Amino acid sequence: MNQFEYLDRVSFGQYLPTGSILHRMDPRSKILVYVILILAMTLTKQMMGLLLAILLVLLMLFISKVSISFALRGLIAPLPFILLLAILQLFIAPRPSGDQLIFSYGIFSISTASLHAAILLCMRFTALILLLTLVSATLSTLEMIYGLDMLCKPLQKIGVHTNSIAMMVQIMLRFIPFLAMNAEKIAKSQASRGAEWDNSKGGVMRRARQILPLILPLFSINLQKADILANAMLARGYGSSIQRSGLREYQFRWMDLLFVILSVCAAWIILYFA
Repeated sequence: MNQFEYLDRVSFGQYLPTGSILHRMDPRSKILVYVILILAMTLTKQMMGLLLAILLVLLMLFISKVSISFALRGLIAPLPFILLLAILQLFIAPRPSGDQLIFSYGIFSISTASLHAAILLCMRFTALILLLTLVSATLSTLEMIYGLDMLCKPLQKIGVHTNSIAMMVQIMLRFIPFLAMNAEKIAKSQASRGAEWDNSKGGVMRRARQILPLILPLFSINLQKADILANAMLARGYGSSIQRSGLREYQFRWMDLLFVILSVCAAWIILYFA
């Protein structure tokens, strides 16, 4: 039954209340730190910088008491997409003058620059996926809404409803595990009715034909859930008042400030190798 366990392959979007020091940080500091690190990982252009970023994220996962194996499982689902982009980079990456040619066949050629670009792309995606797993594991729904609302509060002066934007982002992130759960239920239902779901046989095309019957019922079910969620929010008066209070009051302490300063230093070190 391992071929039906889709939720086990999705680590992104799941909150894990382990009670670590990262979980006890102020949501504003966590959001600032994660945004700074995402920017650093996106802008760095050297392998050493991305390697340091991956090691830093693994250290933060350890501090947050999130299983490393759980975070690494999040790389399984997007792995074919990442490898496809890496293969494309091998052939379409710009080749600077004087670059050494590694392989050439007809119109296809691989150089050291294209190989470097492909490896860099794989490392960048790995670092970002691990960091996004850490974000969802240490930021609850209420914390993300509160943090985004407080950080974007100056935008309310020009008529931007930051609370609605924060809620929309959080709902989008939290729907990812529900997609995996619904796909798992649909696959098991179809297999119980005689559909073939043996992933050990056949190639890529056969697996693609197995996945296609999932798409229509998956979208239909999730659209129904979205409609139910919207009606539930309206029934509870969401959006009737711009000013909303919170169940818990957060305080930005000196540990949060130190956390942000350390993240800025770490981002500078990552970018230093760019």
